[in-house]
Amino acid sequence: MNAQQRIAQVESDILYRKVGKRYIPVNDPNAYHGLDEGYWLVKVSPGCTSIRQCVYPDRAEIQAAAHKKQDKLMEIVRKAGEARPQKIKLTKEEHKDWTAFIKKHGASFHVLCYPSLHEVTEKIIEELLKHD
Repeated sequence: MNAQQRIAQVESDILYRKVGKRYIPVNDPNAYHGLDEGYWLVKVSPGCTSIRQCVYPDRAEIQAAAHKKQDKLMEIVRKAGEARPQKIKLTKEEHKDWTAFIKKHGASFHVLCYPSLHEVTEKIIEELLKHD
């Protein structure tokens, strides 16, 4: 089968739905040609399709549930790690210790950063899905 025949075959696999006087394609037979070999988790919702690779077939329902709850997990992690006010009053001794720490380790420690909530929940999901 040459390239033109393959294209014609794929185009013949397209399904259409009639809307008014027009026909609109409702599927894309090319959508999965770029996927690597393996198991995939596909979630389809109005206006959005999410595809994730590396699904373990024996844990697909856990992975689907974990991804579905990802926003809730972010909220739980956010609440658990709620920040305190950025400007807290330090005692003279604490201020002296902090200044000495900055002098010793450099100015890069003036601002501390934390991983994003999304990154934290991704790590939680990875841990849930680990193959032991």
